[in-house]
Amino acid sequence: MKKTPARPSPAFRMTPQRAELLRALEGNKSHPSAEQLHRRLKKKFPGVSFATVYNTLQSLLAIGELAEVRIDRSRSRFDPCTDGHAHLMCVECGAISDLAVTSPPAAAGAPRGFKVLRCNVEFYGICPACGKKAGAKEKTLCQKKKRK
Repeated sequence: MKKTPARPSPAFRMTPQRAELLRALEGNKSHPSAEQLHRRLKKKFPGVSFATVYNTLQSLLAIGELAEVRIDRSRSRFDPCTDGHAHLMCVECGAISDLAVTSPPAAAGAPRGFKVLRCNVEFYGICPACGKKAGAKEKTLCQKKKRK
C-alpha cells in the first residue's frame, strides 16, 4: 500500500498537483530536476504549469522537506532525503547517486569558533554502466592535450 505524503505545513495548501509532486519525490533517489518533475506531472495533469512545480519545490525547500542538489552544473536537482550524505555524479550520463558519509569532513583551517551548519561533498566520475560502454579504457576528467 502506498503511503500518502504528510502535509508539510499549514501554510502549504495541498492541491492534487502538489500531492502528486510529493508522491513523485517520495523515496526518489534519482535526484530529479524541476523540468523532469514537470514532465512527469503533465502526464497526469496536462494543464499543470512549470511555475506550479517550481513554486512547490521552493516551498518544500523553505520548510526543509527537500534538499537542492547543485552537483549538476546545468540545473538544480532535488533530493527528498535531507539527511547528511554525499553525492556521486557520472560525468558521462549525468546520473546522480547517494553516498553515505559516516561523519562530516572536518573544517580544517576554519577560524576558531566557526560552527559548521552543513556541507556538500560531491564526487565526479564514471558510473559502471558508462565505464562498460567506453570499453576498458581509463578516462580522466581532465585529459592533457597532446602536443604536436
